[in-house]
Amino acid sequence: MIKTDVIIIGGGATGCGIARDLALRGVPHCLIEKGDYAAGATGACHGLLHSGGRYVVSDPVAAKECYDENLILRRIGEKCVEKTGGLFVRLPGDSKRYREKFLRSCEEIGIPTEVLSATRALELVPNLNPEIEEAIRVPDCSIDPFRLCMLNMRTSELKGGLSFTRHRVIKIIQSRGRCIGVQATDAATGEILEIHANIIVNASGAWTNLVAKLAGCEVPLTLSKGSLVITNHRLTDMVINRLRPSSDGDIIVPNEAVCLAGTTSQAVEDPDKIRIEPSEADVIITEAGKMIPHFNQTRIIRAFSGVRPLLQSSKTDSREISRGFQIIDHQNGMYSIVGGKLTTFRLMAEKMVDTIMNAFNLKRECETAEKPLDGQEELSGYPLSKRLADMKNIVCECELVSRADVERIIQQTSTRHVGDIQHRTRLGMGPCQGGFCTFRALGIMQDHSILTPDESMQALRDFLQRRFRGIRQALWGDQLREEQLVEYIYLGILAMERKK
Repeated sequence: MIKTDVIIIGGGATGCGIARDLALRGVPHCLIEKGDYAAGATGACHGLLHSGGRYVVSDPVAAKECYDENLILRRIGEKCVEKTGGLFVRLPGDSKRYREKFLRSCEEIGIPTEVLSATRALELVPNLNPEIEEAIRVPDCSIDPFRLCMLNMRTSELKGGLSFTRHRVIKIIQSRGRCIGVQATDAATGEILEIHANIIVNASGAWTNLVAKLAGCEVPLTLSKGSLVITNHRLTDMVINRLRPSSDGDIIVPNEAVCLAGTTSQAVEDPDKIRIEPSEADVIITEAGKMIPHFNQTRIIRAFSGVRPLLQSSKTDSREISRGFQIIDHQNGMYSIVGGKLTTFRLMAEKMVDTIMNAFNLKRECETAEKPLDGQEELSGYPLSKRLADMKNIVCECELVSRADVERIIQQTSTRHVGDIQHRTRLGMGPCQGGFCTFRALGIMQDHSILTPDESMQALRDFLQRRFRGIRQALWGDQLREEQLVEYIYLGILAMERKK
């Protein structure tokens, strides 16, 4: 049994941010995550570091939080934020009244804007629809959510914090009406880990209510599925937003060597049972193509979905529900934190740790807004240029990941999951979507005796099934031809259809 002061359930941005804040304030803690870091909504977002512009008309409080945190993250995470800037573009037929509301709301909150002519906007982003009437520049940025989580956890690790990924909480241990610990199952071995603590923080996103029920509590949530698509290259170096009330397919975000476009908003009941409908991908591509016409001819390499854990509301349209956050004290030693955005994760963590410090009657101010994120030289930055400097033993040609990169992650984590290597190196995130590099990475894991030959083959089959679920919505044109090539490699040359 392990004893600590605080248990954090959930390894998304909020949970990892709480771990970093606790570490800097000297509070012993342990984080438990059922998958890898950023396995939920954090890793299924478009990687937009909001300026606040998207919410400035409908939710000014959340917009102000986004803008303030945008400035902080640029400063503390300088090497993991790409300062792209953003444009809100107005197309023929888009409301001029909304445009006036947008500018007025930005001014009231303090979000800097610059109105650009169509000509100037096209100079900045030549792929824009030449029929745009104008654009408004805002300080949007792009960020890698996987790196963001790992950079926060680096501080936790340096300060002695514990973390257990691939562990699912199956029981909240209670004594005399208080939550005093958890039991978690190791996904690899089935062994049960028991950890005791004075406070438990439920930061499990869309699974918050499911975790709360283990302690006999309730967290009312509205679950909203959002889907996105990924292009095989960058169509813009700036974030592009549609200047209209939030709707489907009105954001395009450059991230690393690709673009992500989305998103949709559909109510769901179970975060473990979601799928992308072909109609969602069609809508996103059509709407994104109105802002950047070339989007309609660009190869789409993947579609994916995440579930937003929104505060429960009587509003029928989840887009109208506040993106603010709330801390719930269950009065039994457990707290739940829900709502918010990736952009506001640090603020959410600060308020949660303030609450914990008050409960412990400890006095130490938050330092996360001032101290730079640890580990940025190794894990951060827009690193294609770095990777080009070392072209030896390349495992993943799309993202320039070397054998040394893969071996470094294996040595650091002893992981048995190829997805963990992907999240830490971007292996398989490029146009081939892992088709030409995953079997190489599994071979390296086998070389290091992490997996047996039979285990590596099963891992490869599992990977191919997960990969196809995301790719099947994009099977036309060049993407279909590439998938046929990948299918031939695995079924023909590697004989993956044969099972012992």
